Amino acid sequence: MTESFLNIDFNDVYEPKSMKEGEYQVRILSAVIKSSQKTGGDYLNVRLEIMNEPEAKDINHVMMLPAPNDDKKKANSRKAAILAFLKAFKLDTSGSINPDDMVGAVGWAIAVEEADPEYGMQNRIRKFVAGQ
Repeated sequence: MTESFLNIDFNDVYEPKSMKEGEYQVRILSAVIKSSQKTGGDYLNVRLEIMNEPEAKDINHVMMLPAPNDDKKKANSRKAAILAFLKAFKLDTSGSINPDDMVGAVGWAIAVEEADPEYGMQNRIRKFVAGQ
């Protein structure tokens, strides 16, 4: 038998917030390969949480995967970004990793704060670093 009323204390509810610019320890909550509707290119989309900051908004981070039509410079830039991400989380850099295996990994990143017209203040990853 269920009760017919809510018995919830809402006094501790808070609005998640962006964090000030700085270096943070982050954990991967999800990692998925998707295709861009705009360009058709594939990308790795990760959702990160800032650890030890329970009121922080989660961070979505996109890394484009190298594409066959990329010139050498663009392919290198995309590979370097993914390599820095993998190294920051101490993940396999052999070139063959399942995004599901990334979930739960902990690493370090420099986050910046910026205004988004739709979502308000958000954090964005400026750089992944080989942490402390």
